[in-house]
Amino acid sequence: MRISDYLRDSLIFLDVEADSKDAAIAKTIELMSQSNVILDAGKFLQDVLEREKLGSTGIGKGVALPHARTAQVKQIIVAMTRLTKGVDFGSEDNEPVRLIFLIGTPLKAVGEYLKVLAKLSKILRQDKIRKKLLKAESAVEVRKILEDAEE
Repeated sequence: MRISDYLRDSLIFLDVEADSKDAAIAKTIELMSQSNVILDAGKFLQDVLEREKLGSTGIGKGVALPHARTAQVKQIIVAMTRLTKGVDFGSEDNEPVRLIFLIGTPLKAVGEYLKVLAKLSKILRQDKIRKKLLKAESAVEVRKILEDAEE
């Protein structure tokens, strides 16, 4: 299982403007819906925001992993959004979030979904990876950074 199996170039969004956590999540889902990977973007947004109410998905160091198990996707999908300026995600370290990896998973794909979350979390704990992602100039470069991190 590799993150690159779930993250397509069309789901990597660089230099997105948002002024809050909810706006950043909504913008990411809006952009995702343009790739036809979500059945109902409005319902998917509700599912992600409901999950966010259970506890912040801001994992610290400027990274958030919002996610939801939902009937709105047919397979596990991962989208990455890099914000132009950080937003408050309620992370324990209080650092504003600029890197968002939003994960949607079908209701029945629990085990695989947890592996994706764990692997992303492990990769994104590395300072050098986060720094490279913040400087990447294209979706292709983002994918290459993540692929190299998994080797």
